[in-house]
Amino acid sequence: MRSHVRKMPITTFKAAVALLALLAVRFGFELPWPALDVALVVIGFAYAVLLMLPSKDASFLEVLSMDRWTTFFTGVFALLTALLLLLAALGTIPVSSLGSLVFSVSVGYLSLIGFRLFLSHLGSWVINTFPPPAILAVTLGIVIIIGTILLSMPGATTSPIGFLDAFFTSTSATCVTGLIVLDTGGAFTTFGQVIILTMIQIGGLGLMTFVAFFALFLGHRVGLRENVSFTRVVDSEFVSDLRKVLASIIGWTLTIEAIGAFILVTIWRTLRPTWTFVKVLWHSIFHSVSSFCNAGFSLNTTNLEFYQTSPATCFIVGSLIVLGGLGFVVLTVTAARLVGRIKTGRSERLPLQARFVIILTAVLIGLALVVFLVLEWNNTLAGMTFTQKVSNAFLEAVTPRTAGFNTVPTASLSGAVKWLFVILMFVGASPGGTGGGVKTSTVGLMFVGFRSLLRHRPQPELWSRRIPSYDFQRAAVVIVLGVLLFAFSSVLILYTERASLASGQRGPLDFIFETMSAFGTVGLSTGVTPELTHLGRLIIIFTMFLGRIGPATIATATGRWQKLKYRYPEARITIG
Repeated sequence: MRSHVRKMPITTFKAAVALLALLAVRFGFELPWPALDVALVVIGFAYAVLLMLPSKDASFLEVLSMDRWTTFFTGVFALLTALLLLLAALGTIPVSSLGSLVFSVSVGYLSLIGFRLFLSHLGSWVINTFPPPAILAVTLGIVIIIGTILLSMPGATTSPIGFLDAFFTSTSATCVTGLIVLDTGGAFTTFGQVIILTMIQIGGLGLMTFVAFFALFLGHRVGLRENVSFTRVVDSEFVSDLRKVLASIIGWTLTIEAIGAFILVTIWRTLRPTWTFVKVLWHSIFHSVSSFCNAGFSLNTTNLEFYQTSPATCFIVGSLIVLGGLGFVVLTVTAARLVGRIKTGRSERLPLQARFVIILTAVLIGLALVVFLVLEWNNTLAGMTFTQKVSNAFLEAVTPRTAGFNTVPTASLSGAVKWLFVILMFVGASPGGTGGGVKTSTVGLMFVGFRSLLRHRPQPELWSRRIPSYDFQRAAVVIVLGVLLFAFSSVLILYTERASLASGQRGPLDFIFETMSAFGTVGLSTGVTPELTHLGRLIIIFTMFLGRIGPATIATATGRWQKLKYRYPEARITIG
C-alpha cells in the first residue's frame, strides 16, 4: 500500500504514536498543566502549517491532492479556528472561553490526524505481514491491548481498577459483547466511556474496515495484493465492488447511528427531565452506537430496565440491533430494490442471500417474541400494559442474538426462557453484520441440507438454486467448532466456579448462560460476571475473543476452494 501522505518526520509511524500517546497522557492522567494544553494547541497549528506548506518537490495544489483526508481535517480545523476568533472579536463568545474552545478544536484535530496516520502505517504493516484469515484476530488483539492500557489510566476511571478488570472491559467492548465486571456509567469517566465507545465502534465494523476506507477513499494508491486482502476482510465478492462495499458500510453506520441517536434524544429528554441536554445527548449517542454494533454496553446501572415503560425506546433500540445484525450487504441491496421500486414502480426480487437472511431473522424474532410473551406474561412482564408487554417482548426477542440489552431482569427469567436465550445466542446475527454467533445463514443452511437429505437430493437446494456442497461443509465446521468451544469453556467455568456452585448461590445454568453469552458476544448475564474468579474471568475473555473471531476467520480461510486435477473413488461411511 503506497501512501500519499507526505514523507516528513511528522507523518511517520513514530510521530503518530507519539502524538496519540501525548493526548492519552494528557487526558488519561488528567494532568492540570496549562503549559501542556498550550503546547497541544501549538502542536496543532504547527501540524496544520507544516502539512500544507509547499516544498521544492510539490506545489501547494500538489500538496492538497497528496492526502485529501489530511487536507480535509486541516481545512476544517482552520475554518473552526477562524470562526472562533471571529466570534470572539464580535463579542458573540466571551474572550475568556476562547482558549478552551481553541484547545478543544486543536485536540480534535490532533486526534484525527494521529488516528489517520496510525491507521495508515498499521494497515500497511498488517496487510503485508499477515494472511487475510489472521487479520481480524491480529487487529482485534491490537485494539484490545491498546484499550486495556488506556482504561488502566487514572483519568479513565472514577477510582483505580485492576489490570484484569481493564483487560476484561477492553475485550468485551472490542468483541462487542457487553459483559461487564464494572458499572460502565459509574466506574468510568467521560474519557473512559469515550475509549469504550471507540472500541465498540471499531470492534463492530472491524479495524481493517477503517484502514481500507481511508486507503481507498482519497488517501492511497492500493495495489492488487492489498485490494485482494481488503476484499477478503470485508467480505466483498469482487475487487471491483470493494469501494461500494466500504462506502455502504461507513455510510449505513453513520446514518443509522445518527438517526437512532436523534430519536433517542427526543424520547429521553421527556423521560429524564432532571438530566442536562448534554447528558441526554451523550447517553443517546452511546446507546445508539452500542445498539447498532450489537454491543449491549449501557451507561445505566440496570441497563435499560428504567425504560421498560417506554415502548418507543424498546422499538428503537430493537430496530437498531436488527439493522446492525442484518449485514451491510443485505441493507444495501434491500435499500436499492426499494428505491428502484419507488422510481420505476416495478418490484425486483432480492438476491437469494438477502431473502434468506431476512426470512430467517424474521422467523427467529417472531418465534422468540411469541414464546417470551407466553412464558413471561405473568413473570417479568407482570404489571405492564399490553403495549409495554409487546414492546418489551420484542426487545427481549431481538437482544439474545448478540445485542445484550435488557429491559427486564435477566436473572428473574424462567428457566425455559433462559434455555431459549442460550439457543438464540448460539445462532447469533447474520453474516457481514456487527453481531456474533455462528450466524443465521449458517444454521439456516444446515436446515436446508437436512431438508434436501429427506427429499433424497444429492445437493442442497433452495428456491430453485443449488447450494454448493462446499458451503454446506463450511457451515457444518462452524457449528461443530462452535459447539466444541462452548462445551470446553462451560466445563472450565463450572470447574473454576465450583465454590459458588457448592454454596448454592448460583446454579449450573447461570454459568452455562454466561459462557454462551460470551461465545455469542451477547452480553446478557444473570449477574454472575462480577462474581467470577480471576481464572473464570480469563476463561470468559478467551471465549469472547474466540467467539468474535472464530466464525469470521473460518469463513475467510475457507472462502476459496482448490480445484484438483484428480478425483478419488467414492467411499461410503455409515452414520447413525
